Amino acid sequence: MLVMQAKPTGSLTIFPHGRVARTIAFILAIAVLSGPLASSQTKPGPKPQRRLVAAVDKTLAEGKDAVLPPHISNLLGISPQEREVPVKQFVIMGEVVKGFDVDIADHHHIVIFVEDRSKKENMFYLTSPLGKLQKALSVREGVGYIRMPTAADQKAFATEKSFWLDRITPEHK
Repeated sequence: MLVMQAKPTGSLTIFPHGRVARTIAFILAIAVLSGPLASSQTKPGPKPQRRLVAAVDKTLAEGKDAVLPPHISNLLGISPQEREVPVKQFVIMGEVVKGFDVDIADHHHIVIFVEDRSKKENMFYLTSPLGKLQKALSVREGVGYIRMPTAADQKAFATEKSFWLDRITPEHK
């Protein structure tokens, strides 16, 4: 029960007594303490794609030693100092060269590329174990054009990613 008493100065004070006071104090303490706890809880982030993680592991274990050229690594944002980046790589050579690279130092940098020698065009796709296309880099006649991935880039990336996953980590049917 709340009792109101007048102070001699003319102001009014409310004094909770007994069990009510403890209940109010408890509720206020819970409210104050639960605010930061509730705001610190976050939803779990996206999960890595199982097959892509397996492809990264297999590439690191069995892939050939190679390097990502300085200008490519710089344009993709992997090496701000424009340095060669050592990678492990699976590659298919031909008129069209296709590659799957994993950065040895940072396994979250996965580069899938397609080089069409007859057209002098290269396409590089930067992704991670989450499998989302992060950057698309087009190189024509030696000049790189970095851009936000377009719908066509997304489709071509999905095709190339499937191409490599089917070869590196085929699903058992």
